[in-house]
Amino acid sequence: MTSPAGEDVAPTSSPFVAAVAGRREQMLEFLGRIVSMESPTQEKAHVDAVLEVLADAYRSLGFACRRLAEREYGDHLVADSPAEGRPRVLLVGHADTVYPLGTLASMPARREGDRLRGPAVVDMKGGLVAMLFGVRCLLAAHPRLHGSIRVVITSDEEPGSPTSRDRWPELARGADAAFVFEPARPDGALVLRRKGVGIFRVHVRGRAAHAGAEPEQGASAIRALARKLLDIEDLAAPAAGTTVNVGVVRGGTHPYVVPEDAEAMIDVRVATAAERDRVLAAMGAVVDREDVPLTRATLAGQFHRPPLEPVPGTERLVAMIEDEGRRIGLPVRWATTGGASDGNNLAAAGIPTIDGMGPAGGRAHSPDEYMEIPSLFLKTALLAGLLDRLVGPEAMWR
Repeated sequence: MTSPAGEDVAPTSSPFVAAVAGRREQMLEFLGRIVSMESPTQEKAHVDAVLEVLADAYRSLGFACRRLAEREYGDHLVADSPAEGRPRVLLVGHADTVYPLGTLASMPARREGDRLRGPAVVDMKGGLVAMLFGVRCLLAAHPRLHGSIRVVITSDEEPGSPTSRDRWPELARGADAAFVFEPARPDGALVLRRKGVGIFRVHVRGRAAHAGAEPEQGASAIRALARKLLDIEDLAAPAAGTTVNVGVVRGGTHPYVVPEDAEAMIDVRVATAAERDRVLAAMGAVVDREDVPLTRATLAGQFHRPPLEPVPGTERLVAMIEDEGRRIGLPVRWATTGGASDGNNLAAAGIPTIDGMGPAGGRAHSPDEYMEIPSLFLKTALLAGLLDRLVGPEAMWR
């Protein structure tokens, strides 16, 4: 047997590998079905259609499903296992994608050896299939659970979860562990840490004047903004994993007018809560400073994704995953990434969270997106084994 990275691995001692093997064609068929249902974030009806297919699948397993209604974006799906009790395991994914309607016409899903290519095959419809079939394999082996499983599939993760992120404290209440089915790294590594993400707007109000006749009557908003942006970019700390990117700058009206208004949009990413607090305080001080007389600046925005960091209980999950990986012949690696997910918000709520539980692949959000098919089967078996340890009849999580 080989791993997704092509390494030789030991034979499996998990019954779930055989259980998944017997469902491989069914899994690929289901994946093909939901990939063929284009579901860009902005198209509510299309996202809702994918959610209904998933809801039907979980209902067939005895889960109680409900939809949390949204107006602008798709609804959010919550599916609870028939058994209540602790521990409670949270499985998290999203049904929305970045690809506009009609993408399949120029980017059809297709298999090339052990790779599947197509829009959202790895980010993250492959992860949705691993979630569903991991649960299915568990319940086929153990219809009665010791604990409970809650599945949450959101509709707005790609733009930063504007409607779902404030729901997590309620949706995750009582959870003892969370698994997020964003894709693994291309080498198969799971994600233990993600950077927190903040989007900020700095606006400067100055004073307009004729640039030739009486420039002394003006106060340049662009000049003041430029000075602030240089200092804000200097807040980056590569050794600490902190990045600051001024991505958009606007200002002025005409070359012969001293500019009255200027603004910039800034992306900030931090690896720790301490760095987040440092950057916030320093940005505030820079913005409050009067760099050009008669100008005034304001700062708006927030960290909509706090850093995903290990919390109490994470180390125990890591050890369990590594052990289960050995049982199924999957070498487990760990990675840190600058991209964010719903896992950031779960870890911030104090829940031990493992991300990157989906299949391995790469080139997400591009015409070259692909998924490693063997990794889909291995990650499904991994989930089934972990759920068996957590909520099965001989659960180890106490």
